[in-house]
Amino acid sequence: MRSLFTFIFCWACAAPAFAQWQIFAENLPKPGSWARYQMESKLDGKVVFKSELRISIRPGMNAAGKPHVWFTVEPVAWLGSREQAPLRLLLRQDMDRAGASRLIENSQEIVFSNPVKGAYHMTREDIAWVSDWAKLKYTSELSPDPQKEEAVQVAGKTFACERLKMLATTITDPPLVPKQTIEFKGTVWRSATSPFGVVQAEWIEKTTKKDKSREESKACHLLAYGWETPPAETVERGRDFSVWRLIFGR
Repeated sequence: MRSLFTFIFCWACAAPAFAQWQIFAENLPKPGSWARYQMESKLDGKVVFKSELRISIRPGMNAAGKPHVWFTVEPVAWLGSREQAPLRLLLRQDMDRAGASRLIENSQEIVFSNPVKGAYHMTREDIAWVSDWAKLKYTSELSPDPQKEEAVQVAGKTFACERLKMLATTITDPPLVPKQTIEFKGTVWRSATSPFGVVQAEWIEKTTKKDKSREESKACHLLAYGWETPPAETVERGRDFSVWRLIFGR
């Protein structure tokens, strides 16, 4: 039973991450492109957590009659894993902003490359099943900021950026745990000269459970970017997804 509660809790925690990753997923660059970002969390004005996130593109395959690529975010924990590893989403390379805002529904497949227990993959049917089971609902919107343009200096370079307002809400209401609502409100600075568009982002993340709310300030900024020859081998998709394997330790 403890493992079941862990799985429920970790899915509720994992789902909001899509609201953050979707800002990187529109009009994806060519395979071999990569970028590193510094991520920060603040409480009461103090940095309480800092990490680096790497995003990259690998060649994919045709799915639903369209060419797709592997959009990789690493390192992250996923669905109760103790280990952090690359998480790969199979996405259309030409996905527009509206498509990126529905990142879960528009992932043809998700692969988590656990280095200890082995990789496993989730199909669209698996993703839909878990989303329905968790009663996941979310909205996401990027719209022009009144201050439309701004120069931002990161990664040793000055970028001419478009400012966008970010508004997003993620609601999960799975069995056995309290309903959770997370609201995101902030600003994204985008430049076409950055491979994933995003140069910098700042937002307030408000989490509400029952009658308790908590606000956290979060930010990310570009550290470095480039291109490398993509790996010749295909992505190791591993085993089929099984909720029972996750609950009982895979």
